[in-house]
Amino acid sequence: MGKWDPVVSIDIGNDSIKGVVVNYSNEGKEVVAYSNLKSKGIESGDIKDVVALNDAMNQIIENLEEQVGKTLKGDFLVSSSVGNFKLQEIREELLLTEGDNLVTVNEKHVDEIKELVLNRALGENNYVYHSYIKKYILDENKIVFNPVDMSAKKLEAIYSIIMGDSIHRSIVDYATRETLGEADYYISPISAAEAVLTSFEKDSGVMHVDLGFYSTVVTIFLNNAPIRFVRLPKSMKYVVLDIAKILKTSIYEAERLLKIYGIAIFQNIEPSIIEYKALDGRTTLETNRELLARIIYARLREIFLNVRKIYRDATIDYKEFRDLGIPGGIVLTGGGAKIPRITDVAADVMKCSVRVGSFINTEEFIIEENEQILSDPQFAAAFGNILQFEKEEGIDTLNKPRNKSSSVFSDFLRKLFKGE
Repeated sequence: MGKWDPVVSIDIGNDSIKGVVVNYSNEGKEVVAYSNLKSKGIESGDIKDVVALNDAMNQIIENLEEQVGKTLKGDFLVSSSVGNFKLQEIREELLLTEGDNLVTVNEKHVDEIKELVLNRALGENNYVYHSYIKKYILDENKIVFNPVDMSAKKLEAIYSIIMGDSIHRSIVDYATRETLGEADYYISPISAAEAVLTSFEKDSGVMHVDLGFYSTVVTIFLNNAPIRFVRLPKSMKYVVLDIAKILKTSIYEAERLLKIYGIAIFQNIEPSIIEYKALDGRTTLETNRELLARIIYARLREIFLNVRKIYRDATIDYKEFRDLGIPGGIVLTGGGAKIPRITDVAADVMKCSVRVGSFINTEEFIIEENEQILSDPQFAAAFGNILQFEKEEGIDTLNKPRNKSSSVFSDFLRKLFKGE
């Protein structure tokens, strides 16, 4: 394997925990281990049992260590959808001079105004997970995307900030620190979007829909920044509950039926009989695949009708979308995105292009076996964490030596959270 310089990325979902280990060796970025286990201690989108979550974290780390054959040490990245999150636009200004002469904007000015934005965002017991610069404004009239080396008297910046309350951040940190130690934290749907969306899509406009077990999270990007971030309560959990109720079986058995036999469209399905266990766990019952598909279709259609309302509101609120809709269409991730023909249901409801998101940076990574892990929508957030980390730490994506110095953003947050 050569040089050993790993990054361990863990994505904590309500239904499962995913983990990957990527080693930055002389040969490139090698995916040397991955694992997917059932979550523990999380219920209704919140951590209910820290001990149980720690147990699940220990299990996934043990699985990864068994694959690499050594104790994992290095950079640990953690994403989750636990807690309450919101998108907020924050605008700050920096007076460069009180005189008449213009001042040339430099990197220090850009860092200073970013720190002003972060201080303001954190002023209400919030924790900033992701920040995006939307635009800079020079002297109240000139809009630019990079003000460095330009002259002005006043610099303004408009940021999109994804934040959550610090209480939930503390709980996640407490639940994972015993197993991982210090880690960098992200939000799963945003990391997933980072993995599956191209810069062109995020610039021109695209809607990312993360079909999680507990919630459906919709994020719309424009000019490479999120402009909508909405969590919908209707989710894959309700698909499983519908199957269990109608077929009179357990939640566990309903989930198994969905994963093994589920399909999103009920038309033109080849007739087949499916056997499953009743609620007592012993009695064998039968259903047909068409009925199972009808149950799945009905709930998925409801979910996408809720997504469509967000889409339509965006086409009204943003002039860039009024004529032709959102150019990049819909990109799906999460466990729900693995249901066969789910894009057919989504496209029928949304009346736009729909694709299942797969990792867009596959050519940068080396994996000897099971290359499909890179395109698995369930692992999108785990790989997205690594992309976020690379940006913050100044790691060259062309496999040049890693720069261990922290960015202003990550260093500022670490110091703040530690009370330094």
